[in-house]
Amino acid sequence: MRRFAGAPALVAATLLAILLPACASSKKTSSAEVLLNARMAAVLLREGSASEAERAYRDVLPHDSKNPENHDGLGVALLLQGRFKEAFSSFDRAVDLDLEKPLYRIHRGMAALELGRLAEAEADFSVAEASPAAEDRLDAAINRGRLKQRQKEFHAAEEAFSTALSRNPKSSAAFIGRGIARESSGSLEGAAEDYLEAVRLEPQNAEAHLRLGLALVTMKKTTLGRRYLERTIQLDPGGEAGAKARLLLESTSRS
Repeated sequence: MRRFAGAPALVAATLLAILLPACASSKKTSSAEVLLNARMAAVLLREGSASEAERAYRDVLPHDSKNPENHDGLGVALLLQGRFKEAFSSFDRAVDLDLEKPLYRIHRGMAALELGRLAEAEADFSVAEASPAAEDRLDAAINRGRLKQRQKEFHAAEEAFSTALSRNPKSSAAFIGRGIARESSGSLEGAAEDYLEAVRLEPQNAEAHLRLGLALVTMKKTTLGRRYLERTIQLDPGGEAGAKARLLLESTSRS
């Protein structure tokens, strides 16, 4: 996902507490209130509060159902919660309302990809490739790489991620994606190089550290690999990446 970088959670929660009751208690919501609630929903989404953003967008939509941004925002909130079928429907509505905005197609393609509707996903990413916006073209290439990875076309996936990197050499997502594609095709050294670059670009990225640590351990560079696995735990002590790193550390300590 993109363009979700944020406002403080306390501010978002305060807005939610103030605006939603006021809207619910009013017989008729003014256009100013609708606009404010829509902005509040976008803040919650940027903060990563997906369920709260969903509620906010659902409050806005009855009063502004012709605005594709609201349908797209609801779709993103649902996508972040893993509710892919509902997300697809919301993105589909956004696309219907604005056929010209590539970002809506990228989001719909992402939902389609998660649903296994690969031909539809590829069609949406292809449309986004022609976007005049560089950020859209970058996202389209990254998601095309993920699509090809899902189809087990690993060399095609690597090419797509390389295209993404030609558009933005500082995309950690593209480096991780290309690393996964290279690892899938048996090129561990190339994968490790990509994961290392992702770590350099995004030092707080637990996934990049985990993948680099595992690649290095697999390459028998166990001491170095363990350092990255230990760093993964520091970055994500209660999360999935941290849990996987702990298991790997335990296995390498027994070997």
